[in-house]
Parts: sequence; C-alpha cells; structure tokens
Amino acid sequence: MQQPLPYLYFVLGVLLALLCFAALLCLSYRKSGKLRDMVRFVLSPREYGELDLRTASILKSFLWFLAIHLSLTFLYHFTDVLIHAGDAAGNSVGQAARSLPLWVVLLLPPLLEETAFRLPLRRRRTYLTVAAAALMFFVSAPLFSTRVYDVTWPRILSCASVALIVWFGGYGWIQRLGFRSWFWGLVLLFALLHVINYELGAMDAGEWLRVLLKEAVKIPSALMFAYVRLRHGFTLSVVLHFIVNLSAFLLGAMA
Repeated sequence: MQQPLPYLYFVLGVLLALLCFAALLCLSYRKSGKLRDMVRFVLSPREYGELDLRTASILKSFLWFLAIHLSLTFLYHFTDVLIHAGDAAGNSVGQAARSLPLWVVLLLPPLLEETAFRLPLRRRRTYLTVAAAALMFFVSAPLFSTRVYDVTWPRILSCASVALIVWFGGYGWIQRLGFRSWFWGLVLLFALLHVINYELGAMDAGEWLRVLLKEAVKIPSALMFAYVRLRHGFTLSVVLHFIVNLSAFLLGAMA
C-alpha cells in the first residue's frame, strides 16, 4: 500500500507553490500596467480621483481580480483540505444561505457588503449613514441571536437608530481620519466581520487559527474590491462581487 508523503514534503510543496505564484505575480507586475496601478493604489490609496469608465480598463481590473482571487482561494482550500482531511469549517452564514432562495444568496451579500464596506470609501454624509445601517444589519445578527439574513423588528430598529446617530453628527471623526487609515480599517473590518460568523467560544486554538487564516484570505480581495469601487465606481464593485459569488457557486456545484 502506498504511504502518504511525509508532512515535511507537504509543507515544502505548499511553499514551492506559493513561491511560484509570487514569482508569476512579480513577472506580471513588470508586464502589466493595470496590475502596477492596482498595487500602487493599494499602497497609496486616494479617496478622490477621476473615475475610469473605459471598458478595456474595467475588464482588465475584473480579470486581474478573478485571477488573483481564485488563485489564492485555490491555494488556501487545497492546503486546508489536505491538512483537515476535507472537514470543512462551517459558519452561520453558510448554514443560513442554504435555507434562502438562490437569487437572494447571490444578490443580497454583494449588495449589503459593498454598501457596508466600499460605499463609505467616499466619506460623504449620506454614504456613511447608509453604510452604518448596513454594517449594523450584520452586527445585529449575533447581538439578537438570529441568522444573518433574518429580518426582525429589533434588527430594523437597531439599523435605523445607528443611521440616525451617524446622520446627526456621528460621522465627523471619520472625515478627520487620514484616508489610508480609513481605507485599511474597512478592509480589516471586512475580514473581521466574517470571523464573528463562527461559534468561536466552542473552538480550540487550532480551530481559531484555521478560521483566522480562512478569513485572512479575504483581505487581498477586499483591497481589490476597494480599488474597483474608487477607480470604476460603486455599481461596478457590486457587479464584480456578484460575479465572484456566482463563480464560487458554479465551482462548488461542479465539485
């Protein structure tokens, strides 16, 4: 009977795959003006600038996003499946999604998440108010012990209360922040929000690490969503998010 590869060989194989991926990105960075623009923007984000609505530029942004997102997702899931023998880490969002119509699963998360985390990248009063209400919708789920997409009166009232607080003066400190701090704060909050969807109190240290690594993979995607929102507009960031969710659903259906 053939013996499995030693653990050391597995680790070396994963490291080799990561090095090859990094080398490919470095080569692409030298060749692609779009990728260079994305990297420079992430390193020095700018809140206001002229929107780039050229079709070719938008398509390049989408293609680079999908290439990087799918590559990182594949590397993570390949490693996770080998280490944990296919025992997938479940969360409350995934459980709730199975009870919802498909169109809700595909459309609602992109719209709500982009509203909460990418709309307020332009720090206008209206944007910040709407984003605060959307963010409270997510936070209120564990607060009221409901599923993520259940709509209840306590959750609606909590969202309305937060929106009123922000509208009538709770947003000034945000506008005084340096934009880079605000930009990265939203990126990290996006990943943190996904962490609270797990029952962390019932996990040991190994499971905690597994969840943190799983959600940290979302950080590069959040950076690229932010790039699309500020370079190409909010509507296109929602469209891209929908495409990403649809691709994940189709890949899962084929698996």
